[in-house]
Amino acid sequence: MSVTLKKPVRISTTAAEMQEAIKIGRERDRTATKIVAASYERGRGAIVVELSTGAILSVPKSAIPGFAKAKPSAFADLEITAGREGLWSDSIDDGVLLEQLIVIAAGKEIVGFLGAQINASKTSPARASASRANGLKGGRPRLKKTTAA
Repeated sequence: MSVTLKKPVRISTTAAEMQEAIKIGRERDRTATKIVAASYERGRGAIVVELSTGAILSVPKSAIPGFAKAKPSAFADLEITAGREGLWSDSIDDGVLLEQLIVIAAGKEIVGFLGAQINASKTSPARASASRANGLKGGRPRLKKTTAA
């Protein structure tokens, strides 16, 4: 059996494409929800994070898989990660992302439902074109009335 190796392909990026990517990245960084402060509240046994939106999220440490068995003193070195999208503790040697905290706090079902609602409300040129084409065909077919026998 012989194996033929493909010649590596070189991908080139133009300066304009790089500038556009930098612009998009800066805009996302400016508008994305980030963690601005974090602490551990011993009395409640909870991780409390303040978000860039002004909201405060409190999650019981027992609900966070990597933090559940940690002693309260281990949270003394709790820090916000470089991208401000997560928390890390060297003494626990574990961390948690903001997305995980939100899912733990709100529940998977509600987060999934909200995500589906947001995606369904998005518009795109392709979706608009398909909608126009269906409209020309008469739109959605009417539901057939069923009679009880």
